[in-house]
Amino acid sequence: MPDSDHQQRSALVTGANSGLGLEAARQLAELGYRSIVLACRSQAKADKARAELVESTGVDPFSTLEVDVAEIQSSRAAAAELINRGAGFDSVLLNAGMVPSTLDRTNDGIEMCFAASLVGHHIITAALLDAGLINDGAAVVLVGSEAANDDLPKAMGMSVYDFVRGEPSDFGPTPEQAMVHFARADNGPKYDGNHQYSSTKAFSAWWSAAMARRHPGSVSFYTVSPGANMRTNAARHATGAFKLMVGFMRRFGRLLRMDQPIEQGAGRYIDVLHGNNGPFQNGGTYTSRPKKMTGPLVASTAPHLLVTERQDTAISVLDKLTHQQSEAS
Repeated sequence: MPDSDHQQRSALVTGANSGLGLEAARQLAELGYRSIVLACRSQAKADKARAELVESTGVDPFSTLEVDVAEIQSSRAAAAELINRGAGFDSVLLNAGMVPSTLDRTNDGIEMCFAASLVGHHIITAALLDAGLINDGAAVVLVGSEAANDDLPKAMGMSVYDFVRGEPSDFGPTPEQAMVHFARADNGPKYDGNHQYSSTKAFSAWWSAAMARRHPGSVSFYTVSPGANMRTNAARHATGAFKLMVGFMRRFGRLLRMDQPIEQGAGRYIDVLHGNNGPFQNGGTYTSRPKKMTGPLVASTAPHLLVTERQDTAISVLDKLTHQQSEAS
């Protein structure tokens, strides 16, 4: 049943055509949101998602937006379209990600996992903030992962690169140089998709913390892990030991509390967007408890995610990679 508290609210959901994004959009519609923009990689995918959601929910608060959040030009065009429409947002869910198996770069020369998680989301969020289209009291949730905590089972191979922990790195002698080379997947160790994913999600945690400081006021920023949801498409490119681990957890993960229904994963986003089961601190990263992949959300206390200097360097690097011209840069 729609909730009267949400009937005047509007949302933007990226990656809304499948998995967690589609499920989150469904839950927002069922709460009674009056407007939900489904941002998807192609118009065909967006139209299909809209039709599926209308059929499953019996309501149609949906509109669509075509955007490839891994590409700078596409993200700028999408941001311009949203600004042209002129409607503000109360909830912004920045949902996209993948565990890569091979090195792939975007047309802008940025590694694909990093780009899909951060590039377009940074561009769109900055543009909407500058245009005053993220409403007072709004929450922005960027998708994270337990992998950023660097404490998952070693068999998964999901550790972060050394520069994330502030240790000497083959990517470069300074934090900024290391981050730039990491984002472009050059001048560093042999490419490892699992390490790239884990380190990208650490970058996501840094982003929310830095954005909260950069934009003090009535908009809140969070990085939220959906936990282990092995039936999404995030691991579709997995190979090697991680692929075997994913297959095992799809079969037995729920018995071992290493997997959960997709409804619970998306529900984590909804909880933080609305402050349910909180409190949630602006700029915080929320994951399962240490060394867990399911269960209640808690604030991450992984030391490498809490270093202010690293957070500020990360957002500055994103500005440069995406050519943002912000006074806060």
